[in-house]
Amino acid sequence: MNFNLKKLYISFLRFKRSFRKYPFRKFNVFEIFLFWTKSHLQRSQFLVLSGVLVGLTAGLAGVLLKTLVHYIQTFVNEIPFTERMFVYAIFPLLGIVLTALIIKYLFNGDEEKEMSFVLKDISQSESRVKPTKMYSQIIQSAVTVGFGGSAGLETPIAVTGSAIGSNFATNYRLGFKERTLLLASGAAAGIAAAFNAPIAGVMFAFEIILTGLVFTDFIPLVIAAICGSLLSKIILHEDALFSLASRDTFNHLNLLYFIGLGVITGFYARYFLVVGQRVHRFFEKFQTKIIRRALIGGLVLSILCVAFPPLFGEGYHNIMSLHQGNIDQLIHQSLFRYFDVSPFLIILFLVCAILFKAFATAITLSAGGNGGNFAPTLIAGGMLGFLFGYTLNLLGIEEVPITNLMLVGMAGVMSGGMYAPLTAIFLIAETSGGYDLFIPLMIVSVIAYAINRFYSPINPVYQKLANEGKIFTTRQDQNILSQINLEDCINPSSVVICTSESMEEVMVKFRNSDQNALAVVDDENRFWGIVNREQLRPYLLGVKKPSETTISKLAISPAFKVYQKHSVMEVTKMFDEADVWQLPLLGEDRQFLGFVSRSKILNNYRLLLKNLSE
Repeated sequence: MNFNLKKLYISFLRFKRSFRKYPFRKFNVFEIFLFWTKSHLQRSQFLVLSGVLVGLTAGLAGVLLKTLVHYIQTFVNEIPFTERMFVYAIFPLLGIVLTALIIKYLFNGDEEKEMSFVLKDISQSESRVKPTKMYSQIIQSAVTVGFGGSAGLETPIAVTGSAIGSNFATNYRLGFKERTLLLASGAAAGIAAAFNAPIAGVMFAFEIILTGLVFTDFIPLVIAAICGSLLSKIILHEDALFSLASRDTFNHLNLLYFIGLGVITGFYARYFLVVGQRVHRFFEKFQTKIIRRALIGGLVLSILCVAFPPLFGEGYHNIMSLHQGNIDQLIHQSLFRYFDVSPFLIILFLVCAILFKAFATAITLSAGGNGGNFAPTLIAGGMLGFLFGYTLNLLGIEEVPITNLMLVGMAGVMSGGMYAPLTAIFLIAETSGGYDLFIPLMIVSVIAYAINRFYSPINPVYQKLANEGKIFTTRQDQNILSQINLEDCINPSSVVICTSESMEEVMVKFRNSDQNALAVVDDENRFWGIVNREQLRPYLLGVKKPSETTISKLAISPAFKVYQKHSVMEVTKMFDEADVWQLPLLGEDRQFLGFVSRSKILNNYRLLLKNLSE
């Protein structure tokens, strides 16, 4: 056997051994090819190939969802206006109720549909996303938005892409870093396919998905976004995508307009977030009553859509109508058609539509529908920019760049509402061809982002999970500590004393132990307290007689007790305040589980830090 044949034979044996871990699974030709490729390619080469495959798959999912909803809403728009009012009155209610039924009976009540849950999977489940997320989001959001839910499809597309990337990496036994990278690649490809904006997809992955994580190998991420965008360009017609060409070049004399718009969009984004949180808290009362919640929310949404048709569905066509100067058409399709069109009526209509957009989106998402804030922030920002420019015109200011204000307004509300200024900047620049608007885009986006950061350093949507240490933030130490399991930090040398034991038995245990503190429990293993070497020293040295006391009287209560619900971050703060090296960990009914060791936490922290830096 010559060298080449021998090398090929060894390679075959390695490839054969890789399948022994899956004795009950059937593999198709494509999977066999990938396993063979993985065993022959270098890590970086296989990641590039994975980026291509994940990007194409996630992009295809995004194209499928966008096209499906596009055709549903095109059908609705072709219905005569007199009959369309019945559509606005029935479809949103029907869409939310159907989505709630699908979630309850088809997906066993799994309502995890936001990006926050993907971030939680990254932190708490080592970037493993449920396989059902690869198709559940498509079905649910198509029904919600297709039937008129006032939400966007981009978040479901991003969640679907994340699930595709995560499960691809899990299937081929990749590590945490590779799995997280492909998860982010899937999300980037989905966003890129939705908008034909690969750079915006990459920025979205860095700003939202990979917050607090450091990666040096991001080529698969870029390749996935490119593949998703190319697939979208090949399959979709242009009218199925959001497209708005900039009309005016940037004039530095208009700088004050953009600064003012930045302040307005920043405060509106804050209003959008606050409304969303309050509506969500209201519908939490019906958490166990899914159908009743959907009926209430769907009914309110239908009423809003009848009064203001721009709230129906994603609403991108409304931005095009404003851009083309068809504001009268939007008014005539609403309840405002009974009044004569005047500048005051136009302003009132736009103000109401912008304010109610926040409620319509919050109701759609909180009542049981599936979607995201991506499109709603863009639509609200576009209308806000138009309203701002239109008002300036009425005040006698000439040559106001209304189209530019619409584009920049979209970026402002999205930047402040999603805490993603870079994504907003590049998304508008790519989708509109308005690269000459980079300066006003940056000004407005940064102002809106800064205003919302002033009120809350973390997006309120993620605030609760961040406080609980369940998602990564920009604080690297907190991110690493959140990955540590408390049970992995228990001191294996923990010694337990029972309250029924005599002092002589206690002293024998102390002499045979190198621990400075021992746990005291009752006969049912319920935690009673701790006893340390300082307390026992007089008895060990013979200064006091053991018969003078009992262990139950001698035991003291520690400064802090750790429970399983506590995060490692919280326990670290307890250690700092108490200035001790171990604290008792208690389970249900105060059952003693062991001592949490401060040194074990530090060792696990160092190991994780080393793994992340490799």
